[in-house]
Amino acid sequence: MLRLGDHVLDLSKPRIMGILNLTPDSFSDGGLYLDPERALLRAKAMVAEGADLLDLGAESTRPGAEPVPVEEEKRRLLPVLEAVLSLGVPVSVDTRKPEVAEEALKLGAHLLNDVTGLRDERMLALAARYGVPAVIMHMPVPDPRTMMAHAHYGDVVAEVRAFLKAQAERALKAGVPQVVLDPGFGFGKLLPHNLALLRHLEAIVELGHPVLVGLSRKRMIGELTGVEAPQERVFGSVAAHLYAAMKGARLLRVHDVKAHREALLVWDALWG
Repeated sequence: MLRLGDHVLDLSKPRIMGILNLTPDSFSDGGLYLDPERALLRAKAMVAEGADLLDLGAESTRPGAEPVPVEEEKRRLLPVLEAVLSLGVPVSVDTRKPEVAEEALKLGAHLLNDVTGLRDERMLALAARYGVPAVIMHMPVPDPRTMMAHAHYGDVVAEVRAFLKAQAERALKAGVPQVVLDPGFGFGKLLPHNLALLRHLEAIVELGHPVLVGLSRKRMIGELTGVEAPQERVFGSVAAHLYAAMKGARLLRVHDVKAHREALLVWDALWG
């Protein structure tokens, strides 16, 4: 179970986290949902298609992405967040800035999704103070601009597992009520690293916390399929996420909710 405010998410089966990027430069859908009205329509569509929760982000963290000023990130995020909170599903906020996280939590966000892995003590303190779970993601350094220069591992599975284990223990000790672990596919990782992590995902699952996997439309899928356009990587994304579900992932962070919901219904009938 994942407790998200008044919502309790049953994780006995994989659940779908719908991605809503409020950015001009995200790798797959940058610019599509900068307008708050369009963003709200997209959020409503994902809920209708079967999203169990939504993840809102107003700063791209793709490789090489430049940081967004705090006030600009707030300007993009907060009006949409306030509107989306009325849709009746839990809402996660994808940010690495404590100033943005605090404003989102004041509005009522249910989950804090920090791609830097809660390295900042202020993020830990906020999650603890507001009593919300936090997603801890692995990236080798806390800066998307330079993370790919650090894609060097002796044993990527062991190193990612050790980081997530240590950060989870630190978060719980600080008073964060629950944590979700994310191996950080594509964040400071090359294709062999991503494949190793996916093949051995049970090493992360065995830590005893819910595991989130986000492979949707990523470069890894394009490298494996030869599909250049991110928007056309739906089938490969579904295949990778079903494999992750088989390995024990319980949250799948996706752009294409309908395709994943239908695939999971069939998967559950066969494997559930």
